[in-house]
Amino acid sequence: MTYDSGRLWVRLISAQALRQYMEFRGETNRSLAAKTGPGVGRQIIGHLRSGERTTCSPKTATAIERALNAPPGSLFVPEVTTGSLGVRQRRVA
Repeated sequence: MTYDSGRLWVRLISAQALRQYMEFRGETNRSLAAKTGPGVGRQIIGHLRSGERTTCSPKTATAIERALNAPPGSLFVPEVTTGSLGVRQRRVA
């Protein structure tokens, strides 16, 4: 068995910024997913938009920024994660 010490993902700078960009461009989760091309589903966009998910692959981030006509790096920044999905962990009280 090997240990995966980390994976390159990109982190969404702000779910609010993504929501505002989408609203400004008149995009829904479904319409943005259609513009990003294969591999980026409306579920991923919805999770990023809600803040439930904060990371994605660099390819997904690039596709979203291009589809929104956003400057590269304006919505996502590089991050190394140790989790396989880059899903924000919820704390249980």
